[in-house]
Amino acid sequence: MDLKRRDFLKVVGLGAAGSMLPGCGGETAKLIPYVLPDEEIVPGVANWYASVCRECEAGCGIIVRVMEGRARKIEGNPDHPLNRGKLCALGQASLQGLYNPDRIRGPLQRDGERGEGRFKPIPWEEAMSRWVSALQKHPGGAVLISRPVPGTLAGLFSTFMKEISGTVFFYEPSAERPLRAANRKSFGIDFLPDYDLANTTYLLSFGAPFLSHWLSPVHFGAAYGRMRQGRPEVRGRFVQVEPRLSLTAASADRWVPIRPGTEGLLAVAIGRLILEEGRTNLPRGDRSRFEKFYASFSIDRIANETGVAEEEIVRLAREFYTAASPLAIGGGIASEQTNGTDTLVAINALNLLVGNINRPGGIRFFRPSDFPASSAEVVGEQALLDLKGPSKKASRSVLMLYQANPLYTLPPSTQFRQVFEEADLVVSFSPFLDESTAMADLILPDHFFLESWGDHVTEGIAPAAGLAQPVVIPRYDTRPVGDLFLGAANRFGGGVKERLSWTDYRTMVREQWRDFFDRRQPGQPFEAAWVEALQKGGWWKPEGKPVSISQRGAPSAAEPARFEGSEKEFPFYFYPFPSMGLHYGQGANRPWLQELPDPMTTVVWGSWVEINPKTAQEYGLAERDLVRVISPYGEIEAPVVYFPGNPPDLISVPIGQGHRAYGRYAEGRGVNPLALLAPLIDAPSGALATGATRVRIERTGRKGRPVLVDQTGQGTRRHTEGGEGEA
Repeated sequence: MDLKRRDFLKVVGLGAAGSMLPGCGGETAKLIPYVLPDEEIVPGVANWYASVCRECEAGCGIIVRVMEGRARKIEGNPDHPLNRGKLCALGQASLQGLYNPDRIRGPLQRDGERGEGRFKPIPWEEAMSRWVSALQKHPGGAVLISRPVPGTLAGLFSTFMKEISGTVFFYEPSAERPLRAANRKSFGIDFLPDYDLANTTYLLSFGAPFLSHWLSPVHFGAAYGRMRQGRPEVRGRFVQVEPRLSLTAASADRWVPIRPGTEGLLAVAIGRLILEEGRTNLPRGDRSRFEKFYASFSIDRIANETGVAEEEIVRLAREFYTAASPLAIGGGIASEQTNGTDTLVAINALNLLVGNINRPGGIRFFRPSDFPASSAEVVGEQALLDLKGPSKKASRSVLMLYQANPLYTLPPSTQFRQVFEEADLVVSFSPFLDESTAMADLILPDHFFLESWGDHVTEGIAPAAGLAQPVVIPRYDTRPVGDLFLGAANRFGGGVKERLSWTDYRTMVREQWRDFFDRRQPGQPFEAAWVEALQKGGWWKPEGKPVSISQRGAPSAAEPARFEGSEKEFPFYFYPFPSMGLHYGQGANRPWLQELPDPMTTVVWGSWVEINPKTAQEYGLAERDLVRVISPYGEIEAPVVYFPGNPPDLISVPIGQGHRAYGRYAEGRGVNPLALLAPLIDAPSGALATGATRVRIERTGRKGRPVLVDQTGQGTRRHTEGGEGEA
């Protein structure tokens, strides 16, 4: 775009924009789009660029401080409706992804046996020819596993794979597939809702870790603050039902421990009491269906199965239905069982019973923006596992990976490694050498997201689409994955070239936005709208009118969860929970996130096993003892940390460590608890039931070296090997 800085500032008047940046007013010069040539950048003066964070699937708006061509700081975009100026640790640490010393710096080809991790450079032209030749050799035999990329890139991937008769899977282990499946059953809606935490007066959460990693913790964290302190005369109350005392449970007014896999039964008991005591707002025509379902459950039996006292169940029901704006949500361990979808349907039913759908403080459904070609339907683990087997081998030739690491996130019991071993060619577009990329034959590294164009359609709140622009010049000989697919389409020719005729991905993004603006406001000047979107970091509008809901689905089942491993041989429930900083392992190569203390135990840079102190004493385990955790499918060793927040029959281990690859900060550090899991699936959603494996523990007789951080009056102190002192 040929637009000078002075002219641009005259048009859009950005003087006010700088004042909205939190905590940086004294240093900020301008909030500007990426339209300035380098010679107009003044040394020593900071510029801020609006973009979209891609470190998780939420898609928060960000603004990036750039000085002399280097990104120095990232903050939340105060105007973006999802995060409103806030940003989580993962987003803050994305600079350490951009400048990570272990980034792949150019195209590579395998130099040894597949999986050895040995690669050598290959010219881009040769790498592209080899990839496209493989696709042409086996038409219809290609599979692309990509992280969810709702926006232009989803349209590009979907169109490309459709035109070559291949298959694309959008996969992410934290995609909350049971939540989508439950909403489809309860409301007939496929997209995620907006839970109006800010305006509820009583929040009943069944395991949803909304303050750590669930959906958009930044959005929910801000909403939770408004629920508790944002209204002068109302302070919302919060009860968390969860087996383990998580960060979210520790923030509640009351934590109700429950037996894993029985959260849905508790919801059924509460629903029955609401009906019995005549406090439902259900239309009369729907009431009989709900009454018929609840009739077969007794409160005392449910109290016995859940471990929640009958008095507590009655108290929860009455608190819920007497609240002015009650809201029930479910997620986390409640949905990570073989009955996860049914559990969430039972929780949705509580909201239907009190009539809080599309009301302030309840559940609201806002249709995502009508951005062109943005659909990225996320699949569960079952869809990936269906790729295995001799019957699929004949039709599969090229396996492609885009920022997906299934060899880390899928347990070995699923034998997903077969898919890699049977593929004729494995191609990865990852900028990092993770476990799955290490199995590739060809690596065509993508730019880091701060070097790329892109967009992200937000789901679950007011209609919004974030626009990402490159904030720095690419550091290495990498290429945008969008350019690679457009280049491959051009080499293919025929229909795929015709459908994907853009010269580069930037042009494609820009044209998608032109179509979007034309559709919304025909005849408006595109250049002004485009520049405004670059300046703001995207497009969004006020909430508007929620989608009308006509379906009110009653629960149809409340089967107990299944567990792999006999209770006699494996006496403990096992809960592998995503680390707040490392999530499902993607943050493990960022030193800032490794250095971030776990909020409940303060452990940094490693793995640990959380055990109730009474259980530990029964087994003769002291803190920091190395313990062996054994399931029917594997075993791991990690140091013991006493954790009174676990019931005596629960063992929990954080996810995120235990990488065999992924760079110097992640590799060989800690253990991956997913290695213990059974291949059990929640059938309606196809999601892996990560809470469905039982374990036992054994002493090893050795000591571990967990590092715990204490904030004391004398500053930060670290403890290793049971002693105190600076580590």
